[in-house]
Amino acid sequence: MELKAQLKAQRVQHGWTQKILAEKLNVSDKTVSSWETGRSYPDIEMLLQLSELFQISLDEFLRGDTVTIKQIDRDLKSKKVYQRALLVLLAAIIGLFIFLNLYQYKNQWVDRFNPLLTLRTGYATLPAQVTYNGGKEYKKGTAKLQVPDPYKNIWVVDSPFGDGTRLSFQGGQAPASKHYALIQHKGLYVKRLSFVSWRSIPSSYQNIMAKKYERLPDLVNEPVHH
Repeated sequence: MELKAQLKAQRVQHGWTQKILAEKLNVSDKTVSSWETGRSYPDIEMLLQLSELFQISLDEFLRGDTVTIKQIDRDLKSKKVYQRALLVLLAAIIGLFIFLNLYQYKNQWVDRFNPLLTLRTGYATLPAQVTYNGGKEYKKGTAKLQVPDPYKNIWVVDSPFGDGTRLSFQGGQAPASKHYALIQHKGLYVKRLSFVSWRSIPSSYQNIMAKKYERLPDLVNEPVHH
């Protein structure tokens, strides 16, 4: 007997209307009607409840309806695949969160797209002269392309309390009398740089900045930011 017919037969045998059965199962009477007409069928949890209500085994309840049994089997397999995919996705999200949390201030490209970091703005003292093409001085009147070297390990003061970050970034030669920089960065990633004069720097920052550039020593195990 097909499941829809078995369901109706058992309901009638117990003297229940579709509404009464629906109330016992905490579903709507339209759902019960849909089962009995074959438009849908109960899931495995609901089938177990029905077999208990009708006091017959699940095997007896489904006996003879191979089509529905196969469909339920496919649905269970699909559900397992979905659950596994969901677990893999959840594990990947947790792993990414841990990676982004532990890998902050270690790579500018990772920091650039790290949603756990926020943009910070600070001030830095720059060297008066930059080198070109890997440490060479700028030569006037030469036709050879001269590319300014990046600023390396520049201490950027991120707050009036002295918090800061060592940053390396491209910027080119600073204009005369503007050997300071207003820097917006996200971790090690420098998003924006503007050359500024000493007078334009707030006094609260001036008090903790060096007016003349001094190369910071490369200290072993020094944290990248404070």
